[in-house]
Formats: sequence, C-alpha cells, structure tokens
Amino acid sequence: MHHYPTPLRLALGTALLVAATGALAVQDCELDGKSINTNNGNETAGKNGMVRCKDRDSGQIEREYELRNGDSVGLSRYFRNGKLVKEFTITANGPHEGLEREWAQNGQLVLEFTNVKGNARGLRRSWYEDGSPKAVEWLADNEREGASAQFTQGKQLASLRCGPKPLLAPHVNDAALCGFGGSPSIVATYGSNGKQRATQTLLAGVVQKYALLMDNGKPQEEMERQGNQRTERFYGDDGSKRREKVWNEAEKPAVLQRESEYHASGQLVRERLYGVSEVNGRKRNRLLSEARFFLNGQPQSKERYTLVGETEQVERQHFNDKGILVAEGRFAMDGRYGQERGLGVHRSYYENGKLSQEETFDDKGNVKRLRSWDENGKQTADDELFEDGSRKAYSR
Repeated sequence: MHHYPTPLRLALGTALLVAATGALAVQDCELDGKSINTNNGNETAGKNGMVRCKDRDSGQIEREYELRNGDSVGLSRYFRNGKLVKEFTITANGPHEGLEREWAQNGQLVLEFTNVKGNARGLRRSWYEDGSPKAVEWLADNEREGASAQFTQGKQLASLRCGPKPLLAPHVNDAALCGFGGSPSIVATYGSNGKQRATQTLLAGVVQKYALLMDNGKPQEEMERQGNQRTERFYGDDGSKRREKVWNEAEKPAVLQRESEYHASGQLVRERLYGVSEVNGRKRNRLLSEARFFLNGQPQSKERYTLVGETEQVERQHFNDKGILVAEGRFAMDGRYGQERGLGVHRSYYENGKLSQEETFDDKGNVKRLRSWDENGKQTADDELFEDGSRKAYSR
C-alpha cells in the first residue's frame, strides 16, 4: 500500500518555508543524491531517507526532512541563507513530537521546548539574539499549573507568574522569587526602558500585593489580599484613587462584593454592592444595591434590587443636594434588556418634605391614577387615566 504526503502536510511545509525564508522560492529536491519531485506522490511513494531541498537560484539549502515509506515523518529542518533556523519532529499522524528548536541568523539558539502530542509541554526557554534569556516557562495542561518568567533585553525581570510549586529551576530561582521558603518575597519588574513597571509581594506562589506603576512612578493599579478578600484599586494620572473593587475569593470562582467610584477630589460618587443568588439551580453574582453621591457628599440616588421569582425589581429614591428625598418608586426590569415597568405607587416631594405628586401604576406599567398637592398639602388634582395617559374625566 502506497503512502502519499497529505495536502495538509504539503501546505504546512510551504507555510513554514515561507516563514523561514521570507519568500516562496523555487526548490530543487533530492533523495539519496537523486532528483525527486516532492509534490508528486508517485515519486515519493514507498521512499525512505532524508530529502534535501535547495533554492534553485542560490543553491543554498532551504529544507530537509525525513521520508518514511513515502510520508513526511521524523526529523524536519528549515534554513535561511543556508543557516539552520528551525527543527522539529513530525509523527505519523501529523502532530509535532519531542524537541523543537529555533535559531537566529547569527547561530544563537532563540527557542527550545518539547512537544507532547502536538502541544508544547514542560520547560520552554527563549533567548534574545545576543544569548541573554528572554523567557523561561513551564507549560502544563492546566494553565493554573504553569509558571513563567520573562526578561528585558537589559536582563531585568519583566514579568513573573508563579505556579503551585517551584517549576523553573535551575534557570530561574522561582522557589525564592515566589515565596516558597515560608516568608513573603517582594519582586520588582521592569519595562524595556529600564524603569520599574510593577512590584508584587508573593507567598507560596500566590500574589498577596501588587502595584502597577505609571511612568511618573505613581500607582496605576493595586491589588491586595487579606484572607478570602481581594481588593483592587485603580488610579488616575494625578495619582488619585478613581475605582475600587472588593472580591470574595471564598466563592469559586471569586464573586464581586463591592464596586466604588471616586472623583479626583477623593469624594465617593458611586457605590454598588453585590451578592450571590441561585437561579434555576445556578449561582450568579447579582447587583443588590447602588448609591450615587453629589460632590458635597450628599446622596443623589439610592437603588435596592430584589429578585421576585425570575424578575428583577428595583426600589429607587432620588435626593436633592441637601440630602432631601424628592422622589421614590419601584420598577420591574422586564425582558432581556431590563426594560423598566412602573409598579405600585410612585411619589415625589417638595423640599419641605410634603407630598407633591402620586402616581399609581396598573399591572402593565401604565399610570392609572394621578394625584397632586401644593406645597401646603392641599390637593390640587385627582385624575383617573386611560393607558395612553388621557384623563377619564374628559371622556366623550
């Protein structure tokens, strides 16, 4: 039975050749010193050995690969300007297997890792063309079980991601960097310009504190863990805190508990509180309340959310900048996009606290009764309404 190179492998070979050489060159190939057309399955069928292909114009080798019974199986190498730039091993069913490496034009090894069933696994190392380390990584089936350390060309640590245990030795001392020795480790990371970009405190591979810095040295983001609580803070260009999030990590995955927004002056202008509810047997993070504030610190609005069956409802209050209640009412959030539908009785008030207007809603969210009062408490109107808002008293 004859085995022919599959179209997928031929296409892959062409793609790799273009990537390695920068252009689609015309090649002349030979097997055991004899010319062979690798695109003709009749010529490659049943053949074994190493195929070598050279650029027709320059005569420089561009590719060599192993044939086994007519299939491209085994060692495969690619060249640029006659120099080896990539090598790997192909298995009978297609995926790369075993050691894979890449080189720069100066001969420096720039990438090395091991394939397992077509996926990079275990230690993966990369270098800059001058031979200085670029990255050391441990690749696992589960990303959470991996680790990595990246470096700038100036040989400074650019980023660090710790695994559940030390994984990068002897190339990187992640046992010390990640705080696996029993005490916290403080690690600084740097940008390509040589400036410190972040700092983090780690214990047993878990980030306890983190700060991302702006070019002016002020924090852009911060994170801090205390027990099962994780707090994240975000800052403006002037260094003022603008947002804060608090998460409960006792829940898996972690759930948001509080979200706050601040004015540049430091005044709290918005705060949201969250909880966990179970809907149709599934837990979900949901908004419980939201409050907005004027810059003088007085409340601007308050909302409280409840779940009635599968329908979200919100009780809403509005205030003036003196903190005096001016309106209140309850709404149902209907449909996929939460279209608001008025419920029950909605009231608005004068600044002296006396009732100004009262709206009563029907089940469809239409106002069915409207009553009004003056500032002295004297009723000035009491109308029953049709669903289009017209008054029944003026029916014809």
